[in-house]
Amino acid sequence: MASPPTPYAAASTHKFQQLKQIAESDDLDDVFHMLFSQQYTEIEGLIMLLGQKHNHLAKEIRRLEKLIEEGERFCPFHDEGDDELRFMKETLETDKKFLPV
Repeated sequence: MASPPTPYAAASTHKFQQLKQIAESDDLDDVFHMLFSQQYTEIEGLIMLLGQKHNHLAKEIRRLEKLIEEGERFCPFHDEGDDELRFMKETLETDKKFLPV
């Protein structure tokens, strides 16, 4: 049965050598710090992007609610108004499903 790899063997693998070059250090702490800080930055960027998309969708929902309210006042004067209003209400319901309450 093969013996488990030594820390030296793991530290001399090709991928680890690349990480040490990127981190510009032979110290394991520096390498892991670089990896985790990079991951944190990516997660933070994703959270910001999701927040922006949430705000955009909330804005679109408010706009659609105003259009529906306005459309309900004008529907009696237009023959096709009922169909468009129904489609807008369906779109509004679908959009609201994506936003947490």
